[in-house]
Amino acid sequence: MNEYRYSKYLYKPKKKKKKLYLAIFLLILAGGVIFYGLTLDIYKIYSNIVSIYRVWFNDYRFIEKNLDNGDYNVVIHEGTPYLEKRPYNAKLMRYIGEAYYYISKSLTGEEKEESISKAIFLIRKGIVLSQFDEAITKNYFLLGMAYFDKGPLYYELAAEYLAKALEYGYNDNNIYEILGYSYYKLGVLKKAIDYLEKAKVMTPKDIVYLFLAFAYKNSGMYESAIKELDHLVDTTSDDAVLEESFAARAWIDFQEERYVQARENLIKVLSINQNSAYAHYWMGNIYEKQGDLISARKEWRIVLKIDSKHIGSIEKLY
Repeated sequence: MNEYRYSKYLYKPKKKKKKLYLAIFLLILAGGVIFYGLTLDIYKIYSNIVSIYRVWFNDYRFIEKNLDNGDYNVVIHEGTPYLEKRPYNAKLMRYIGEAYYYISKSLTGEEKEESISKAIFLIRKGIVLSQFDEAITKNYFLLGMAYFDKGPLYYELAAEYLAKALEYGYNDNNIYEILGYSYYKLGVLKKAIDYLEKAKVMTPKDIVYLFLAFAYKNSGMYESAIKELDHLVDTTSDDAVLEESFAARAWIDFQEERYVQARENLIKVLSINQNSAYAHYWMGNIYEKQGDLISARKEWRIVLKIDSKHIGSIEKLY
């Protein structure tokens, strides 16, 4: 009996210890919850103060810093709520518009179109609402590039804004190149040649030489075109550029009635691309000029096998 009581006596303190541990745990948990709640309130109060300061003093240096660091998604995510509070804030519009433009470079399809459209809307509006300063010249450049990315229907606007950026002193190695392409596509060949000549110095790329040669060719300045084409033939390692160069040289030879040389250049085109409808079509025209209509019609029929809607060959055969 005494032994039983003794064991019972020893057991009771263990229960008390468990209750004590539970109470301490609950106390710590309650303290943690209170501390967490207070911390959240303090952080919320701090965030509100910072937000009020930024809106009141138009201080968005943190947005600009993220933009400079290439954190474009952060710029849009953090900047959009501020723009909703101040919908006519020109600085925010320009920052967020610039972020949308750079993000569009990594997108395709409808997402790319949507991002470019947002960039154009915000940058244009930001420019209108801003006083002119050095930053605006970059916005003109970005606006021109965004219009260029939208395609041929917008090349006129692209050229307009890129020319403004250049006029106001914005420097970028690509600006002469894109202006040259835009004016070439618009058929303003004199301006295209002027800008592409400058681009050749700034960015001596194959595509610049090729478009410059095309601009000279379409202006009837054949000697200048041949000079640029010969340079490409001697230096390029790109088969597509080489094919275009031989084709353009053949066209010039044909116009100046050098049919032997034209044929030689077309053979070089076909050695690169045997399914070149362009080469077969002009080969047919050479045979026609030389009075060999059987060979000419054979070439035009080959063209229609490659491209059944080739207007020139259809007109020749029918």
